[in-house]
Amino acid sequence: MPQPRPFRLIALDLDGTLLNDEKDVSDADSDALNAFAQKGGIVVLASGRMTDNIRPLYDRLGFDGPTIAYNGARVREPRSEGGGVILETGLPARYADELLDYTKREHFHLNVYLDEKLYARDDPALRYYADLYSRQTGAVYQFIPCLAKFRGREPTKLIIVTDPTVPNQPDPRHRDELYQVWFERWGSEVTVMRTNPEYLEFYNMDTSKGAALKAVAEHYGIPQELTLAFGDNFNDAAMLQWAGCGVAVANAHPDVKAMVEWVSPLTNNESAVADAIQRLVS
Repeated sequence: MPQPRPFRLIALDLDGTLLNDEKDVSDADSDALNAFAQKGGIVVLASGRMTDNIRPLYDRLGFDGPTIAYNGARVREPRSEGGGVILETGLPARYADELLDYTKREHFHLNVYLDEKLYARDDPALRYYADLYSRQTGAVYQFIPCLAKFRGREPTKLIIVTDPTVPNQPDPRHRDELYQVWFERWGSEVTVMRTNPEYLEFYNMDTSKGAALKAVAEHYGIPQELTLAFGDNFNDAAMLQWAGCGVAVANAHPDVKAMVEWVSPLTNNESAVADAIQRLVS
């Protein structure tokens, strides 16, 4: 286990890390983070969610902090500091336009994020996927008849929401099979990312939670070695690797566990964050 040190910034993934399976924060985790913040530490919530779906968690915790939203595509100051943008990257229009055309032609559900709003095609046959995403993230959709009006724009990100891959039952419409297609096509030009089992996400190549954490640390003048990050999945990898100390919870993907300095013996349902803070923060 790493030696304790006086960390000044803690960055936390939400789903599968800070949030338990009931999508809530345990009292132990909340108390530990509140105590850290009361001593002058900065707590950064980092998620693929939209900004407005992250900020209410600070109300649950009882203090304010910066947000890393859209897996790092937009970073904002705390509301108490004005909520200004620290970092922002958008998906170049030529890639966004191709995905707009592809998902319409092949009849996939597509999430389009622009100006802190979530848009989708108003298609009853695909509403299942919108409802699933809303249940999992709390996001509210703006349904419109056609997404073509966004051609030429640079969205914050795009997500194809589809069915999860089934072992030994390959299907070209399932998430991992789609990932292989788009990663082979754009992998050197666009960040193509698997997050929840149903999500295939597309970002600017410069977008990552790691780049976002670096921007937050620099904004507040905090050395890299005094940053502590927690995560569980592939979209957390860059953040866990950039941080002075990266911690994977026990339920993290095995490949993510192999990337970090320490793996907690506890899961997201066992207050892994509070336990690690007690062990690692001096």
